[in-house]
Amino acid sequence: MILGALALVALFPEAVAACPVCFDSSDENRQAFLATTAFLSLLPLGMVTGAGLWIRKRVRDLESEGADTPGPTESGSDA
Repeated sequence: MILGALALVALFPEAVAACPVCFDSSDENRQAFLATTAFLSLLPLGMVTGAGLWIRKRVRDLESEGADTPGPTESGSDA
């Protein structure tokens, strides 16, 4: 099985090459691919972090709001 795969690679090397655009000799294109890869890798992490920070801030705001408003007193009676 492995020998068969190696034989195919040796006989047809162009079949196993990646897309031709990725191996462009232009430095500008290479930099664009790297920048796009970095952006698409970091975007989900930034979105998850932003959502987590927003939830944390919202919870803290609601907790401080609840501490500022007076609640029912235990010692007082309604009669």
